[in-house]
Amino acid sequence: MLRWRPAVTAAALGLLLAGCAADPMTSHIRAERLPAEGENPNAPKAEVVVRVAAATAARGDAATAASLFRRAHALDSNNFAALLGLARMLGRLGAYDEAADAYRAALKLRPEDPEALRGLGNTLIVLNQAAAALQQFELALKKSNDARLYNGLGVASDMLDEYKVAQAYYRTGLDLAPDGTELANNLGLSLLLSGDLGEAVRVLRRVAGGMRATARHRLNLALALVLSGESGAALEIVRMDLDPASADAQIAWFETLRAIASPKALREAIGTQLAGAV
Repeated sequence: MLRWRPAVTAAALGLLLAGCAADPMTSHIRAERLPAEGENPNAPKAEVVVRVAAATAARGDAATAASLFRRAHALDSNNFAALLGLARMLGRLGAYDEAADAYRAALKLRPEDPEALRGLGNTLIVLNQAAAALQQFELALKKSNDARLYNGLGVASDMLDEYKVAQAYYRTGLDLAPDGTELANNLGLSLLLSGDLGEAVRVLRRVAGGMRATARHRLNLALALVLSGESGAALEIVRMDLDPASADAQIAWFETLRAIASPKALREAIGTQLAGAV
């Protein structure tokens, strides 16, 4: 449910410190059209660089893609796709403060764009700015009824300890996307925090048994089982992904959480271990 904030990577720092000098990766690129009258003469080339950057991002090379998106923005500061792509890549690289700045710059060009609003909201959640994130998701909902926005609203509400509100958001999102794995996962964690352990186990068991389940989802189910007093069943699940010694240690740590009475304290305790995706 909570997201944690990794350190900025060395690759990201290199990108952040890089200037806007001519980039050898893009110096050979030719525009596919001539600029329109009154248009930035570099705008056509910037469009081509954005397409190259998007293809690079699709191959999983976030650092190079970020550099390309940055170059496209240097060529044409009004290219919305360059800023949006740069923000996304900076997020992948762990440079969340800079990603938030890039999203805000993109929103200056298109203040109501739902993808930029959602991206900024997600980034603010990582930065533990839940109230500000909530505002971005609410603005985005005015333009899009994307189930992912309800997931973001739910996560932000959980971070503000508004569990019943969060659960209503998750359920609305699941009405729109019944197979939404992260919506269901985060609903289960929210139910756990609000004390409805039986329902939390039911929801998380369904998530953990799904085709898209990951080790994190199975750990979430194991946590709910331990808190429900079913440590033996939880151990069997944890051993699916961990060696025996690590599994025993994980269950022992979960059992220490049973002594935590405050939902907020429990949320803070599990936040860096069991994160739900926004």
